[in-house]
Amino acid sequence: MSYILGIDKGTTTTKAAIFDAANGRVLATARRPTKSFRPHPDWHEEDMDGTYAGVAAAIREAITNAGIDANDIAAVGVSGHMGGLWTLDSKGRPAGPAIAWPDGRTATMLEQWKAEGRVQRLFEISGNAPIPGLPLVLLGWLKHNDPEFYGRIATVFCAKDYVNYRLTDVIATDESDLSFFPCDIRRRLPSDELFELAGVPEMRTRLAPVLEIGAVVGRVTTMAASETGLAEGTLVVTGAGDAVAAAIGVGALESGQAVTVIGTSFMNNLTVDEPLLEPAGVGFLFLMPEGRWQRLMSNTGGGSLCLDWIVSAFCGKALGPDCGDLFDRIEKEARAIPPLSNGLLIHPYFNTSGMTAPRHEPLARGSIFGLDMATTPMALVRGVMEGVAFSMIDCYGALNAPVHEIRITGGGARSPLWRDICAAAMNRPLKVPEAEETGALGVALLAARAAGFYASLPDAASAMVRIASTVEPDPVLAARYAAAYPLFRDLGRDLAPLWKLRAALVERTHRKKDAP
Repeated sequence: MSYILGIDKGTTTTKAAIFDAANGRVLATARRPTKSFRPHPDWHEEDMDGTYAGVAAAIREAITNAGIDANDIAAVGVSGHMGGLWTLDSKGRPAGPAIAWPDGRTATMLEQWKAEGRVQRLFEISGNAPIPGLPLVLLGWLKHNDPEFYGRIATVFCAKDYVNYRLTDVIATDESDLSFFPCDIRRRLPSDELFELAGVPEMRTRLAPVLEIGAVVGRVTTMAASETGLAEGTLVVTGAGDAVAAAIGVGALESGQAVTVIGTSFMNNLTVDEPLLEPAGVGFLFLMPEGRWQRLMSNTGGGSLCLDWIVSAFCGKALGPDCGDLFDRIEKEARAIPPLSNGLLIHPYFNTSGMTAPRHEPLARGSIFGLDMATTPMALVRGVMEGVAFSMIDCYGALNAPVHEIRITGGGARSPLWRDICAAAMNRPLKVPEAEETGALGVALLAARAAGFYASLPDAASAMVRIASTVEPDPVLAARYAAAYPLFRDLGRDLAPLWKLRAALVERTHRKKDAP
């Protein structure tokens, strides 16, 4: 057996990839869309059975595409988006719909927590600036707003943990997802005080058992084998939350190594040797393998999510029905647009989770500044890429620690134009890993170590992670972006009080609709 299966259960897409355990080469990849539902504005839910069905279908297709015997897959690792709320009832069935991390239903409650000092205390213990989709925050909201759902909950864990549960029939989570529950980040343990702070102390005993990152969860059951095409008895490890998995998958294991992930959200993650909580009240802090931490400055408001929306809203008619490969055309035509087209600036906070860096603004939303009759759909495409790159300056600029190198990955990083824009905005080289599915590769490294292919995680990374290229910043473009960034930054600060007014307006509208 010489192959490893890595699964990345994403917010919008689930990927299954089969890797050669000797060198990390991809044999085959399969994808399935992650179906979500929005029963109310700012809500974001998933049907847990439907989500697992998509995972199972992706696994089966990946095995078929690889043309291998499932018995030759030595181990499985699963990555999943962090945060949100995945629950089981006393019979092991979903207690309700999964609530995904972009869900914004708790935003008003979070503002109240902030006024009461609870947000500050939560950060002091966990190193995490809470977003509306944080598990503890969602539990606090459910207890008061949906007590029937809350009363059914017997187990609380996260997205990847549910996949592992369906594969092995074992309930567990790991340190990386515990980080964003959140936990006592210094002691690397669940925090009784945080459960009390959220008003849900009874949920402490319903948290799934916490294993080390990459520990063995169990083995594929007979039922899961029939659903996925995997061999019964195949080893399954915890895997890791997506941010941690991506860092492992690009080999950012040492202090000072960073990874930028242009995914649904836009993550800028720095590996550190000690828990780094500065600047206070901003960003996230996650547990990494081998006793390290990951300081994460994330634009949760959106990375590729923002680009997808711009393309869907503005580019369909412009490109026409016979547009061929849509993103090849976008790449070519957006590159032809001048930088900062006619003074266009876009704040990329389209998601309902708002902004977590360089300030904690869960009510933040996107804006387009400088729109006029000369603005074309392709100018908007380039503008959103530039807006995300400016938020990269924001995020790394807020870090109070040395950044020795940055590796860039994620679905959006497949765009050479976007990589060029990010390198110029940062005015520093960016290393591009060969593997595109770095989250899946990261958990594959964990699985390869657990299966005995490597003695340590650094050994696995040395063999299975390769850098394909380095993007050097264009000095002319870098100068243009350096001149424009202060306007982007100052506009964002000026919009902050207006985001609060918008949220209040939306809240009043909801109350009127819900009134009898």
